[in-house]
Amino acid sequence: MRIRRAMRKKPLRRPVKKPRLKRQRIMQQKKRLVGAGISEEQLKHMNTREIRAAIRKTGA
Repeated sequence: MRIRRAMRKKPLRRPVKKPRLKRQRIMQQKKRLVGAGISEEQLKHMNTREIRAAIRKTGA
């Protein structure tokens, strides 16, 4: 028997999200927000969900 397409679609075949790339994305987003006028002191107290919402709000 050959391996069908459905059997190859397992999560093991998918690329894994890496924490290093997530940290890089967050740092890039913070730099964009600083450029948009948000102070670094405010960014220290923001979590990732708030950072993403601020990017959408400011259009940074």
